[in-house]
Amino acid sequence: MPNEEIISLTEFKNDASGWIERLQHQPPVILTQNGKGRAVVQSYEAWQQSQNTLAMLQLIARADADVSAGRTFSTEEVFASAQARLNERLESRKRG
Repeated sequence: MPNEEIISLTEFKNDASGWIERLQHQPPVILTQNGKGRAVVQSYEAWQQSQNTLAMLQLIARADADVSAGRTFSTEEVFASAQARLNERLESRKRG
């Protein structure tokens, strides 16, 4: 991580409120304990963004695996299937 800040857990604990505020406007901070990296602290918004990015990467990996395995459909097949399901729902509503 470029421009990463590394601080001791003690330093973080001594000014936790201040660090929480600063984290709203800066990259994550690495906390050390006994000279070793032990945790990463970041804003909730940064955590949400990283979770969204991870979810998207997982979807892309799954899609790539599907393509590699030949589990694909043409555009025409997708739209025909969607139209058939829509027609089924409309018919079901008319009956019920």
